[in-house]
Amino acid sequence: EEEAFLVSLYQFMKERHTPIERIPHLGFKQINLWKIYKAVEKLGAYELVTGRRLWKNVYNELGGSPGSTSAATCTRRHYE
Repeated sequence: EEEAFLVSLYQFMKERHTPIERIPHLGFKQINLWKIYKAVEKLGAYELVTGRRLWKNVYNELGGSPGSTSAATCTRRHYE
């Protein structure tokens, strides 16, 4: 399931001319794209997470540093 998701994601991004050339980082940790997708899905998908301002929860789910002040914004940007 994870591998199929990643293949589909890379193809989607390539088709819209924004290929993933390197995996983004949060803090000093590389983001697991499958985990961030599943974390957002678990909280109700993008619109709900954004509307309820739950991006910090997604960041925490990924094991982020509790002291980060820009965690929510950075997590959302990377997801988008």
